[in-house]
Amino acid sequence: MNRIYPVMMIVLVLHHFNSDAQKALKSKEALDKEKVYRSLDEAMLNKRKVYKLNLDSKGLEEIPVQVFKLKNLQELYLRHNSITILPEGLWTLTNLQKLMLGENRLSIVPPGIATLSNLEELDLFSNALTGLPSEISKLLKLQKLDVNWNQLDSLPRSITLLVNLEVLLAEKNRLISLPEDFGNLERLRELSLFNNRLKGLPESIGDLQLIAELNLSRNNLTLVPKGMKNMKALRIIDLSANNLAKIPDLSGMGKLEKLNLSNNRIAGMNMQNGVYPGLKELNLSINKITSIAYKPGNLPKLRRLDMELNSITVLPVSLFTMVSLEYLNLGRNNIERIENGVGDLKNLKELYLNDNKIYSVSKYIGNLDKLEYLDLRDNKLHLLQRQIGGMVSLREFHLENNNFSEFQRNLVRQYLKRPQIFF
Repeated sequence: MNRIYPVMMIVLVLHHFNSDAQKALKSKEALDKEKVYRSLDEAMLNKRKVYKLNLDSKGLEEIPVQVFKLKNLQELYLRHNSITILPEGLWTLTNLQKLMLGENRLSIVPPGIATLSNLEELDLFSNALTGLPSEISKLLKLQKLDVNWNQLDSLPRSITLLVNLEVLLAEKNRLISLPEDFGNLERLRELSLFNNRLKGLPESIGDLQLIAELNLSRNNLTLVPKGMKNMKALRIIDLSANNLAKIPDLSGMGKLEKLNLSNNRIAGMNMQNGVYPGLKELNLSINKITSIAYKPGNLPKLRRLDMELNSITVLPVSLFTMVSLEYLNLGRNNIERIENGVGDLKNLKELYLNDNKIYSVSKYIGNLDKLEYLDLRDNKLHLLQRQIGGMVSLREFHLENNNFSEFQRNLVRQYLKRPQIFF
C-alpha cells in the first residue's frame, strides 16, 4: 500500500501537467469548426478547449496575462484596442497560426516574434511601427503580412527569406526603397505598396511571377525597371501619381489588361515600339502630353482610353485606328478640330471632348451609331451638320457653353430627336 501511494501521486502530477500542455496543431478544416471565444472569463474556464480567442474592441491597453495560459491558442484577435507593448508572455503561445494586432498603438515588434514559428498570418495594420525586426525572417510558415498604415521607412532585408509569403500589404508607409533581392519572395500573389515614398524598384521585382495586381500609386518613381516586363501574371498595374516622364515599356505582357499612368509628368504618348496584346484600359489623364505617337495594331483590344487634362492640340490619324475603343476621354485639352477619322471609331459608346477649343466637328461623327453619350460642352462650336442624326443610339448630348444661336439649336434638335440635349 505504501508503494502504491507515491506512484499514484506521480500519475496525478503528470495528469495535471498534461492538462495544460500544448496539443498538436489543428488543421484549417478542424480549426474552422472550433468555437470562437469572445469572453476571457469563459475562456479561462475552458483553457484546454480554447483554440480561437477574439478580444477585438475591448478597450485593452495591454494584453491580459491570463491569455498566456491558453497554450492551445491558434488564433488570437486583439484588433482595435490601445495596446502599446507586446510582452514576453506572448512568445510562449507557440501554437499561434494567426495573430491579429491591427489598429493598436504598437511602435515596436520585439525580436521575440521569432518564437512563433507556426505563424501563418500576422496583422499589424494601423499601428505606429517605424521598423520590423530582422528576426521576422524566422517565421518561415508566414503566408500573409499586413503592415499597412504604419511609419515604416524600410523593410528588413531578411524579409526576403519568407519563402512562403503570399500576401504583403505595406501601403501608406514611408518606404523609400525595397531590398535588392525582393524578388526572392517568389510565392507572392498580392503586393500593395500604394502611398509610400519609393524612388525606385529593384530589378529583381521581375522574378515575382505570380502577382496579378500591382498597386504602386502615390510614390516618387521616375523609372520602372525593365525586369517588370517579366511579371507574366500581371493583369493590373497602377502607377498613377508618380514622377514618370515617359510611358514605361511594358509591351509584350500578354495578360496585362489595365494600366493606370494618370497624374505623372508624361510628355508624350509614344506607343510605337511594342504590342500590348491584351490591354483593355489605359489611363493617361492628368499628364503633360502634347503629342500622340501610335502604331496601328499595337493596342488591338483597347476598350477605354482616358487622356483628360493634358495639352493635346491635334488628334493624329493613328488615333482613329483604335477601332476597338468603347470609351474615349479627351476632355480638358487644347483640341481645335475633330477630323474625319473620328467616324472610324464605330464601337464608341462614350466620347468626352469637353473643355477644349473645338470650333469644328467632322460630319463623319454621325457614323458613330453605337454612341450613347457625347460631351462637347465648353467649346467654341456654333453649328453641327445634319449627319449627326446618324448617331441613332445617342441618349445624352452635352453642348453647354458653346456659341449656338437659337436657330442652330433648333436644327440640332431636328437632327437628333431621341436624346436628351443640353445647351
